[in-house]
Order: sequence, then structure tokens, then C-alpha cells
Amino acid sequence: MSGAVRIEPDIKADPLARQVTRPTAVVQPITIAMQSDVVGTVLTAEGQRWGDITSELRQLVALLAPAPEADEAELLVSSQHMHDPYVMAFMDRLDRAGVPFQTISSTLSDIKSLYQNAGKAFAGSIDSTQRQQEVIRIIGAAHGRRASDVHFIVGHEITYIKFREDGLLREYGQIQSAVGNELCSSLFNSMCDVKSEGYYQPELKQDARMARTFLDQLGLSGARVATRPLVEGPLMVLRLIYDDQEKQSVDDLGFLPEQNLLFKRLRSLPYGVIILTGPTGSGKSKSLQVQINLLAEECKGTKHILTVEDPPEYPMRANQSPLGSNETWGESITNSVRLDPDILMYGEIRDLESAQGALRGGMTGHLVLSTLHTNNAVAAIPRLIDMGADTSLVTDPTLIVGLINQSLLPTLCKKCRVPARSQISTLDPQLVERLEKMTVLDQVYLAGPGCSLCRDGVNGRVAVAEILLPTHRFMEEIRKNGPSAARQYWVKHMGGITKVAHTLIKINAGLIDPRMAEAVVGPVDFDSYMLDAEPPEVEAHAE
Repeated sequence: MSGAVRIEPDIKADPLARQVTRPTAVVQPITIAMQSDVVGTVLTAEGQRWGDITSELRQLVALLAPAPEADEAELLVSSQHMHDPYVMAFMDRLDRAGVPFQTISSTLSDIKSLYQNAGKAFAGSIDSTQRQQEVIRIIGAAHGRRASDVHFIVGHEITYIKFREDGLLREYGQIQSAVGNELCSSLFNSMCDVKSEGYYQPELKQDARMARTFLDQLGLSGARVATRPLVEGPLMVLRLIYDDQEKQSVDDLGFLPEQNLLFKRLRSLPYGVIILTGPTGSGKSKSLQVQINLLAEECKGTKHILTVEDPPEYPMRANQSPLGSNETWGESITNSVRLDPDILMYGEIRDLESAQGALRGGMTGHLVLSTLHTNNAVAAIPRLIDMGADTSLVTDPTLIVGLINQSLLPTLCKKCRVPARSQISTLDPQLVERLEKMTVLDQVYLAGPGCSLCRDGVNGRVAVAEILLPTHRFMEEIRKNGPSAARQYWVKHMGGITKVAHTLIKINAGLIDPRMAEAVVGPVDFDSYMLDAEPPEVEAHAE
């Protein structure tokens, strides 16, 4: 097999369009001497195209690249493990990727020798430890920059590593694709304790959670892993979860004093459902942590606070429980109300079953907090109805007692920020028009070039939010005239502060670059033409 070429499987191949016929395994095991010329062509060795398999599976199989004149790769399988479920799963994986191969019976010792002769690490090898250390180094660098996410984007030749810092995606470095594949494989296979599948499969979308051993090394509260195949290779994204001890109040998060009073009123309620909404990465989980901890402090241990999370992220002063491996949200919620809780926190309302469970919790005398993905606070109501929840329940203000929506915006570095007035000629004329209409331009600042205290002129993020406590009249507007009319009623007649209005307050305080704000919450004059609302008073909210 000298001169063997490497297979580059076509991940776009349709397994239904071309059925791959798997040959019957050869009965006689081959000897290692017959394969002495295949050094470097073991495609399941670490660093090769199929080197992401687990060390346990590597003891049972070895995929060899075909000779130039051959059409099929050779899959050596331990004769004792031909029908092992992990072996069969790997064969199915090759089939789905459109890789033609012939199965050949072998022995455990011969398979082990193949990997040793190829100069690659076997089970428990030093390479695996080195890759773990590289992963820890990269995540440690992200931690040092307070990045919220780490991206591994594996291409044909280059793997790009990017960090999301203060809401902005920045490139951290580039490595060879083979190394990137190894890092992703090592991270998923050996550094995660909860996984959607048993081993890393780059052609599938997968989810995992980093093990506590590594989290403790990194000083993280949690790290979620998600993967998805792209055209050129896999994408792996880690969401880093910090235990921000310095941010333990609503003031620390950036809410307004009047919003803090609304939060306090919601925490005083004995029952009902509070729904916190926003896009992915908007700080919902952090806000929930702060509210749960404040509830625990205010009740002085006299109430049972129980959470169901997938997985638990921030540490809370509550009995935190993970979603079971074979448990649905609905099942977990049904079980939770049997555990004598006073206050329930569900990580997310995902479907009708979990929505009904949360509503049932509020109807049976519990204060329930949960999250939902919507663009504004009012939109939570039609979202629940769209899931199939009973309209009469979700428009009952004694049941749905609080609707909150938030986003996170980068905050300007006060050392190097620059006055917007001095850069007016560089700004989009339409943006200038909006700023002149909605702000006091002399109080507006833009991101500076960066300095010793920041990166690119920003330093941290702050919440902008809207908090709504529904009334009967508000819910009647939703039922009769729809969410847009109800939102306008909230602003006009209930004194509602929208997320855009909150953003304008922070822009006028010189805390937020209006360009960055509009990229997240939309045009700063959105309320004026959608809700016919006046700009917020600057003096009343100066920060």
C-alpha cells in the first residue's frame, strides 16, 4: 500500500442517492507484517481526517487509506467486536459520509501496532493531554478577555479561533485544520461529561457540557458546547459562563431605578409567572440568578426555591437540578411541583408542554420564573399562544404577572471615548438626523481607538431592558387589538419604558456608542414612529 492517498470524504453525499454496499468481512485476520508499508495512512489516527474517534473505539478499529489502484479504504475491525454497537455506529458514519470501504477482520494487537507504527498516540496518550492543555490555554485566554463565546471554525486548511468580547466577534488566532480537528475532538471526547452523543462526530450537530474538573481549572461556572457541520468543516462554539460575584444586584446589571422597583414588586408576589425574554446571549440567565438570589435573601430561608435547568449555569441560592438525560421539560416541570416548592425557576420555556407546566405552576400557588426567546416584552404573549397555550390563561394578568425583555450593549471606555460632535462628518447622515432628533448630541460619545484600559474602545457590557407588569386593560388590548396596540397602550397609559428608551438614556449619558446600540436594538427613533412616543427626558436619567 505504499503511496496510498488520503480519502477526503464528500460530506454532501446523499446516503439515499447512492447505497454503499458493505462487503462481508474477511474471515482470516491479517498480520501486521502485511501492513508494514502503511505508516502514516491510518486515517483514524489522531490528526487524520477520521482521528476524532474515541480512544476506546481506536482499540477496536483502524481505517486505512486505499492504494492508488484501489477504490475502497480498508476498515480493520477486531474479530471479537464486529457487531459492537460503537463499531457499527462508526461504519454507519462512514456510509453517511459517502466513504466506500471494505471491512477486514483483524486482532486487537495488530490494530494497536498499526497506531504505534504510525507514530500516533493510542488510548491515554500524551498527545491527548497536550491537546487538553492547548484547549485550556485558549479558553484561559478567552477568560482573560472576558469573552462570552469561543469559536473554532475548521476549514480545509486553516482553523480560525475567534472570541466574542463585549458582544463583538474578534479573531484570536489561526492554526492548521488538522490541529483544529484534534482540539475539537479532544474537547468533546475527553473534557465534557454530558454529551448528546458518545463521541465527537464533526458531520453532525452536537451538544455537550464541559466537565467540572476543567471548569475549576479555568475559574468558570460553566461552559456549553455546540457544534454544527459547515461546508468546509465543523464549527464548534463554547459559551463561557462566569460566576460574576461583583454583579449581584439589578443596579450592577444596568437597570434603571424605576425598573428596580418593578423587580422588587414582582419578587413580593406570592404566585404567578414571570417571563424574562431576549435573544441568545442577552444576559437572561444572569438576571435570573440575581433575582433568585435576591428572593432567597428577602425570604431569609423560609421558602423552598427549586430550579430545573439544562444545564445549571450560574450558582444560585436555591436547590438547583439538571434536566434528566431522558427527561423532557414538561416531565421535569410536572415532577418539580411535587417537591413542595414555593418558588420555581425553569431555565427555558421551549414548547407547549413546558409552557403548560409553567402556567400550571403559577396557577397552583407558586411563583414561577422562566425565559423565552422574543424581541420585546409584549411579544411573549403571542409567542405562548403560537406554542398552543390557552389564550385565556396567557392573557390573565393574575397569572402572567411580569414580562421582561433585555439585551446587552457594549459600554464605552471612559478614557478613550470621543465626542460624537467631533466625528460628525464620519457618521452616516441618517444616523446624525436620528441623533439630533432623539438625543442631546453634545452628550453623545463614540468608541475611541482603544487604550490601556480597553480593547477597541469598549469595556464590558450593560443591560438595556423593558419591564412590564400587565393589567386587565393591557391584556384586553392584546385580546381585542393585538400586541402592537397593547404595546402602545403600555407606553402611553402605563408609563412603560421600552428597551429603545432605556438605550437612549444610556446614549445620552455617554455610556453607549449609538452605532453599536442600533446594531442590537434597532434605530434609536424606533419608538417615535412605531409607538408615537416622545424621547425620554435626559435630566431625569443622567448617569
